[in-house]
Amino acid sequence: MVLPATLIAAIKQRAAARGQSITAYITALVQQDLSGAENTPQSHGDARLAERLHQLEQRVVKLEEQAL
Repeated sequence: MVLPATLIAAIKQRAAARGQSITAYITALVQQDLSGAENTPQSHGDARLAERLHQLEQRVVKLEEQAL
């Protein structure tokens, strides 16, 4: 996987602010995202996953802005 340098910098900054390694931070985000979609019907799971993706995208934008 290849990520833009600005995103990597923002991830490092957020992970450090939380006292986590980059791996721990990203793992927690993925686990949080996946934990909700498994227990819902497919149609609701798809909508929930889309909403979580939107929330994660908003977080990335904020992190990128902070990194600048």
